Amino acid sequence: MVSGLRTHFDKQLAQLMEDTLRLGYLVHHGVARAMKALVDRDVDLAGEVVVADGEINRLRYDIETQCYALLATEQPVARDMRRIAAALTIASDLERVGDHGKRIARIFLRMHQSLQPIPLGDLPLISDLALDMLDRALRALGESNVAEAEAVCRADDRVDALYKQAFNVVLSYMLENPRLIDAGTHLLQIAHELERVGDRATNVAERVIYSATGELVDLND
Repeated sequence: MVSGLRTHFDKQLAQLMEDTLRLGYLVHHGVARAMKALVDRDVDLAGEVVVADGEINRLRYDIETQCYALLATEQPVARDMRRIAAALTIASDLERVGDHGKRIARIFLRMHQSLQPIPLGDLPLISDLALDMLDRALRALGESNVAEAEAVCRADDRVDALYKQAFNVVLSYMLENPRLIDAGTHLLQIAHELERVGDRATNVAERVIYSATGELVDLND
């Protein structure tokens, strides 16, 4: 009987992991599509990103419901408890990554008719690096890979450095030509959203470490 109960619990945990990884895929896809809309100046694609955020929100709340049900009915202990608690936090961070993608799309929709565009510079590179961090954090989650999670946290330094560099470049355009202030402000907002994606990936990685080791770490400084 105990073995049967454990098998049922393991299936529930596996479903929780599957749904969390799916949420990760959806938010990654959302940010990538928002950036593609920006680069290609694709208004329709940006609108699709905004609409798709609803599915992300629904899945996040479904994961929360699963977590609370497991905590209330299964009374997990030790590592099982950490896995569920980590999933709760990770789902929240992933949903916010989706928000960053939605905001990038909305910023583009406000700025796409600008007659004074500013070169995107390193923004696509920042996006690629931040999304790679997210991919690696999700892979670490699926494999309970602490070493990979720690590597994700270290990778955030490069994203931060590129963000500061991009900020200074855009600011210089704005100072040299006041007519670029509106366009520049929009690009600075997008750069900030991308930098936050890197921060969220670090948060996910930190929870992977917690789930595997029981150690709460703060590597996002």
